[in-house]
Amino acid sequence: MAEPPVQQFPHSELQPKPSPSLLACLLCRRKHLKCDGQTPICGRCVSTGSECEYTKSRRGFQGQSKKRRARESSNGVLNISNPSAEWQVQESFQYTPAIPVSSSGSLSPGMNNTSVTMAPPVSRSLTGPGPLTPESVSSIAGDGYLLDIYYTYFHSAHPILPPLRFLFRAAFPPFLEHVMKFIASHFTPAASSETYRPNVVTGVHEQESSVEKVQALLLLAIVLHSRNERSEAGVCLATAVDVAFELGMHQATFSELASNGDPIRAECLRRTWWELFVIEGLLTALGVQQVYRTNLVPPVVPLPCEERIYQDGLTPPPAPTITQFDERVFADDERDFSSYCYRIEAVRVLGRVVATQDMVEGQQDQVEAIDARIASWFHHLPDSKLELIRPDGSVDEIMFQATMIINGASIYLNFPRSDLLSSPAVASEVICGHHGPISVPAFSHHVHAMKAVRAASELSSLAAIRLPVERHTPFFICALTLSSIVQLAACSVKAGSMPDPSRDRIGLTIGVFKSLAKTWAISQSIMRQIKAVSRDVLELGVRPNMDHIDLTSMLDGGLFWPQEGPS
Repeated sequence: MAEPPVQQFPHSELQPKPSPSLLACLLCRRKHLKCDGQTPICGRCVSTGSECEYTKSRRGFQGQSKKRRARESSNGVLNISNPSAEWQVQESFQYTPAIPVSSSGSLSPGMNNTSVTMAPPVSRSLTGPGPLTPESVSSIAGDGYLLDIYYTYFHSAHPILPPLRFLFRAAFPPFLEHVMKFIASHFTPAASSETYRPNVVTGVHEQESSVEKVQALLLLAIVLHSRNERSEAGVCLATAVDVAFELGMHQATFSELASNGDPIRAECLRRTWWELFVIEGLLTALGVQQVYRTNLVPPVVPLPCEERIYQDGLTPPPAPTITQFDERVFADDERDFSSYCYRIEAVRVLGRVVATQDMVEGQQDQVEAIDARIASWFHHLPDSKLELIRPDGSVDEIMFQATMIINGASIYLNFPRSDLLSSPAVASEVICGHHGPISVPAFSHHVHAMKAVRAASELSSLAAIRLPVERHTPFFICALTLSSIVQLAACSVKAGSMPDPSRDRIGLTIGVFKSLAKTWAISQSIMRQIKAVSRDVLELGVRPNMDHIDLTSMLDGGLFWPQEGPS
C-alpha cells in the first residue's frame, strides 16, 4: 500500500506528532456530512479540493518565546521542538537536487520524482562579508534567519515558492535566495535592505531563462513598486512576462511536464503563472504597465489548490480550469474552489474595467455588464469563503486580497462616472487615465457615486481587521489609497463636513499607512498626502478646489498613485 502523501517528503521526522483532533472537520460539520477525521486534511476535503480545518486544542505546548527562538537562531541552533524554527539556522541546508532543471527550464533526461534524497546538513561557505551574489553561494554571516522572516511575513501574501520545509529539496539558485533575503530585510531592523539592494536586480537579470528567474523578477516587481521604485518594477515585470512566455508557462501542460511528476513542483509552477497574471493585472491598473499581456492568451493553465493543501505538502486534487470555475454559476452541484480562484477572478474583472477606458462606443453596455459581474462575484461566494478570519484566528490572506481587488475594481468602474468630483470630465482625466470620452447618462452619476462609496467602505472594513498589517500584501496600500480618495471626495461634496463615521474610517486608514510605512517607503508618501487632503476637507468651509487639493500629484498622471521618488 502506498504511503500517505505527506510521508513521501523529506524531513518528515522533524515534524511534531499531530495533536488529537475532533472527529469531524469544520466544513463537514457545517454541511452535516460524515468526516473520517484524518489530519491535516480529511478524505472528503481531499476529494473536493476544499480547505480543511479542525478546531485546535487550547491545551499543550505553546512554543518557545520569540526571544528564545531568536537567540537560538543567532547561535545557529536547530530547534526541532518547534516546526517553524526548522530553518532558523545560521546557514541553510543543502539537499541533493530531486528534480534537476537546466538553465533553460528543461528537465534533465531520465530523472523522476523517485530520486528524492536528502544530503547531510552542510554549511555554506562564507567567503566574504558582502551579500549573496549570482556568482557565489556565499552570504552575509548569520543572515539565514531572513528566510524564516520571508516565510513569516511575506510568503502567505504571495505564496509562489515551495513551502519552507521543501525549499532546498530541489535545486535552489542563490540569486533567488538573494531576492528572498532582500525582501525579508524590510521586515526587521536587524538587517538593512540597502545591503542587498545594489546587485539584487542586476544579478537576476543576468541569469538564463528559468522558472526561478520568473519568480525572482516577479517578487522584485512587487517589492520595488512598494519601495516607490516603480519604473524598475515595471522593467522586472515586463522581463518576467517575456521569460514566462519563452518557457511556455502559459500552456496548459507546462506544469505537469516541467514538474516531472512532483505534485508540489507542479503546484508551484501553476501558482507562479497565476501570480504573474495577478500582479500584472494590478500594475496595469496602476499604470506601471500599458498592456496586460498575460490576459491576452487563453487562460488554460490549471488553477491553484487551497492554501492548506499546498503548505502542508499534500498532493493536490485534480486542478480545475477557468472554464470549470466560470460554469459554477450554472452548475446544479456546488463545487468548492480555492481562495486563489476567487482572487484570479477578481483580477479578471479588474482587467475588464481597465479595458473600458479606451472604448468610445458601447462603453455603457460594458460598464453595466461589468457591474453585474462584480455583484455576481459576491452572490456566488460559498459559505466557506464569506468569513476572512478562520476559526483559529488566522486570516485567509488570499481571500482577503480577492475581496480587496474586487472592491478596487468597483471603485475604478464607478468613481470616474460619479458626481463625487467637480464633473465626470475632470474625473475621466485624473482618476483612471482615460483617453476618450466617458458616456454616462446624467441620471446615473449618483448611482455610480453610491457604489463607489460602498466599495470604499468595504475596503476600510478590511483595514479594521486587527491583525499585523505588515503580513498583508503591500498592494493593500493601493487599495486604501483608493478608499481614502473616494471617501474624502464624498466628504468634500458636503462642503467640508466630515461625519464621524467617515472621520473614523479615514483615521483608521492613516493609522494603517503609518504602520505599513515602517516596512514600505511608499506608504509614508501616501500617508502625508492623505493627511494633507484630509486637513483641506476638514478646515475649508466650502468644497475644496481641485487645484488646491492637488490630487494630480497623488494620482500620477491620471492614476491612483503618488509621484515616484524617495519618500
